[in-house]
Amino acid sequence: MLNVNWGDVYLLYRRELRSALRERNIVVNSILLPIFLYPLLLWLTYTGMTFVTGQTEGFVSRVMLRNLPPAHRGLEEELRKDEQIQLLNLEDPGAAIRGGSLDVLAEFDVVAPDAGLLPDNFEARLAYDDSKDRSGIARTRIEDAIRRYRDRYLEKQGLQLGVSPMEMQGYRVVSKNLATSRQMGGFLLGLMLPLFLIIMLAIGGIFPAIDATAGEREKSTWETLMTTATARGNIVLAKFLYVATITAAAGILNLAAMLLSVRTVITPLLGERTQDFSFRIPLSSVPLILLVTVLLALFVAAGMMILASFARTFKEGQSLVSPLYMAIFLPALFLQFPGIQFTPALALIPVVNVVMVFREAIVGVFQWHLIAITLAVEVGLVLLAVWTATVILRYEDFLIGSYDGSFGKFLKERVMKRHG
Repeated sequence: MLNVNWGDVYLLYRRELRSALRERNIVVNSILLPIFLYPLLLWLTYTGMTFVTGQTEGFVSRVMLRNLPPAHRGLEEELRKDEQIQLLNLEDPGAAIRGGSLDVLAEFDVVAPDAGLLPDNFEARLAYDDSKDRSGIARTRIEDAIRRYRDRYLEKQGLQLGVSPMEMQGYRVVSKNLATSRQMGGFLLGLMLPLFLIIMLAIGGIFPAIDATAGEREKSTWETLMTTATARGNIVLAKFLYVATITAAAGILNLAAMLLSVRTVITPLLGERTQDFSFRIPLSSVPLILLVTVLLALFVAAGMMILASFARTFKEGQSLVSPLYMAIFLPALFLQFPGIQFTPALALIPVVNVVMVFREAIVGVFQWHLIAITLAVEVGLVLLAVWTATVILRYEDFLIGSYDGSFGKFLKERVMKRHG
């Protein structure tokens, strides 16, 4: 392992941090964007979805009725009074539906009276084009209108037969949500925040990681930095801590920004139901959330630095780091299903374990044995990354930038072959 001089590491760390704060790209992409832009983009996305949905719901549904029984002309009268439904009469309704000039054809057949059947029964068949949103919405509207008409028709027939509405109904199903507003808010935060945390950590770490490695080579300052009166390991450790600091800051700032703006963001989607949600994280969960965020930031920073260190230019560094970005983003994306349970198997999978710990901590659930496994896995990954860095630092061609291979090639030709 490295013989660390923490005094030198601290001086170099301060130097890296000060340089980063003078770099506009790093400040904008790693600090300012998480605070302002991404909550704003999320709000605009939800607002746009609500607007589009409202525009779709505002369509006037074009409907044709065919063979409606005379006894049920009341249904036609009700549809004509509905401002969102327009009744048409066309010669070829099937072609009109395919062409988009008609949304739904409602065709009625009279059901012959039989034993136990009420008079004037009918069967309604709806023809529509489900590949068109407008046609699908029209089908839903017509189904609801026919169902409401049917309920009133049955109630009227029942009264004529001496059957009260309660007797006709038979039984009722009454549901009651026992979850508190804090539990409902925690449920939504558990689905949203971990995904955005992963994204912000990756985006927040990519620029400083590349700038601290490939950027040094592109600016021809890497060789000069290596000639300073300290061990190579101290330089790399200082750079690693600097990248991890920026990465963790990006994640934490994003969490704070999202918590402050989540109600505004969610309101266009939930409407009046927003009042039923309380978006507050229990204070007892904050230390654990910060701890796993920092550990994940250390892992992301280490992985990005190792990959970016094989690049000679900033652009090349972006292409090398992109696979890691996707590797940590996809697991979090697949965990957006609310029914997934935190198990020992998931606690062993990097990134996934942090997402699950984060999700449960938001609602105040602490499975300490799984949390311990998660922390051990993340610490182990960070130590593995530091060990990998010490192996890479032994090669002079890598330090001076003459090595032209990738990280995979380096592992295959030097690390695995050497240990084999």
